[in-house]
Amino acid sequence: MRLKLAVTLLAFSVLSTCYIPAYAIDESAADLVARGRLHLADITEAINRKYPGQKENYWDIASIAYHDFTGVPEVDVVVGLEGYHDKGSVYNNGKQIVEDSGAGFAYFHRDKDDWKLKQVELVRGKKYDGFEGADLIGLGKDQLVVYSSEDRDKIATVFMVSMSHVLKKVVEIVGKDYGPRVAQDKNQFLMVNFSHALVKDCDACEIYEGRAYHWENHKFVPEDNDFLGAVEKYSDRGLDNSAKQAGLSWFENYLSAHPKDFCALANCYELCVSLGLADEAADYKAKLIKLDMDSDLNLKYCDQWLSDKNHAFQQQYLNELEGKKKNLDNSN
Repeated sequence: MRLKLAVTLLAFSVLSTCYIPAYAIDESAADLVARGRLHLADITEAINRKYPGQKENYWDIASIAYHDFTGVPEVDVVVGLEGYHDKGSVYNNGKQIVEDSGAGFAYFHRDKDDWKLKQVELVRGKKYDGFEGADLIGLGKDQLVVYSSEDRDKIATVFMVSMSHVLKKVVEIVGKDYGPRVAQDKNQFLMVNFSHALVKDCDACEIYEGRAYHWENHKFVPEDNDFLGAVEKYSDRGLDNSAKQAGLSWFENYLSAHPKDFCALANCYELCVSLGLADEAADYKAKLIKLDMDSDLNLKYCDQWLSDKNHAFQQQYLNELEGKKKNLDNSN
């Protein structure tokens, strides 16, 4: 176990010099580990004590940041944790083969000049995907959001600071695809679950729209989004032709109010192709090619990175629709 801890601490020292998303690490807080003020061994011991079933796992410090939970700057630190399980085999001169086995965080508070481990919490999901703080409720102080995943499930677990300065779980929001993330709307933070906006499952179909969760009556309530509901309903590969026809009618009705909507046009095209409606498919294909990138994408709640990603996949979809990818391949 000591060897694993030593290897883990070494891995973190290397990791701290690499690129990590901005929400995941605060270099000045990470320095607390380098200077021996925060100890992974204390975290591992606390996890094994609180979660006995985790004793076969070992843990890495994956991210670290200061958070102002108590109103005093730089006295609260959150450490993101990713767990690993030894699969019992080795490769390449004795290196262990491991698999993801958990996600969570540790919360430290500085009392005078001594850093105390106040709590550890594990969340659902085998893979750790980061954390960030944001005021999602309008209390004037951050809540903590821990991201994790398991298979296709993307999970955001929200914690709120109680009067006793203990982080209490508020809600677990689960999605697929890009999943739930903290986003902004009119300079306000909120949880948004980003889902596929096209009924076809393909490499060029990764265009995401967001369904926001609003804090109402002491809970997060998802806003209505009929479009994403229809995409989820009519993207089932097991649909029969009558269901596909119903889906086509739904998106055609949507188009009557949003004639330049790229995703609605693409969904009509894909459903026509699936139904074998050659003339109708050709008509929607022509409309898509004519509008090209002048067609509309719903980018509400998307940050610049996701907006750029959506536009890139929109262009890729159009290129494949026009056969440009095939032509480029043939020119090599």
